[in-house]
Amino acid sequence: MNTYILNFKCIALLILFFAGSSNQLFGQINANTTFNQHDSHVLESQINGITYKLEVSLPLHYSADDTLRYPVLYILDGNIGFPIAHSVRSAMDITRSLENLIIVGIEYDVDRIMARFFANRWLDFTISSDPAADNHPAFLIPSGLSEGDKSSGGASDFLNVLKNEILPFIDEEYKTTGDRGITGHSLGGLFVSYALFKAPDLFSRYGINSPSFWWGSGEIFNIEKSFSEQHQDLSAQVFLSVGSMEGASMTSGMTAFADSLNSRNYDGLKLTAHIFEDEGHMSVIPAMISRTLSVLYRANN
Repeated sequence: MNTYILNFKCIALLILFFAGSSNQLFGQINANTTFNQHDSHVLESQINGITYKLEVSLPLHYSADDTLRYPVLYILDGNIGFPIAHSVRSAMDITRSLENLIIVGIEYDVDRIMARFFANRWLDFTISSDPAADNHPAFLIPSGLSEGDKSSGGASDFLNVLKNEILPFIDEEYKTTGDRGITGHSLGGLFVSYALFKAPDLFSRYGINSPSFWWGSGEIFNIEKSFSEQHQDLSAQVFLSVGSMEGASMTSGMTAFADSLNSRNYDGLKLTAHIFEDEGHMSVIPAMISRTLSVLYRANN
């Protein structure tokens, strides 16, 4: 009987707790609330000739009829990352865990053909041209490509696509602020690092995940060094991550990059670095998307 009474009291206390916290946790939701709206657009670049799909996840209660405006997070490799990010933010919005933001997945309009997806991202995200890497079997066979199917060194053009085509389009179509973020994985992480130093005023929040810092014999480190010699400030919030099972070169590259940034004592830089235990290069993707959102856009409830 005493055990029954004790359990009843515990249940009653839990009910009171959730009843008391429900307004705080679920205050955005009412009987008419729907899941986050999801829009799609197609944009053919006049700069590099690539056709992009822009998948847009909007915050709860987004409306064209009010004066609210929102920060935007751009996700590279949106074909893979956007569905994860949209689902994660929809879940986290229930408890108001994130800032209200617009998420844009930058996808390749390739009719679900993976080989074309890999060829486009290889061009867009690599800093310099490397024909030997372009045609190396290790980078061809897993992606279904053959020798001569892809080329590298398009990062500068893709940065211009972002600056002059994609970002202005989103700013025109949606109620945005000037607060922009960008996140990428693997070669996408390399590109985000490149954007950090080549266009530091374009974005203010950066997710650099499992970055391919080996590209060009580590040329991103030379780019960062050159930047540090000309700048004392770097106003950016950066989340840097890698999976512990990605291999020594990947983990050491990430930690070396974090150490280099920290050693500069840049004014305005807020850096968070994390190693995801027991995660490999692909299995880490859901975890790093969720953590990128949490670190860069955690709500101040």
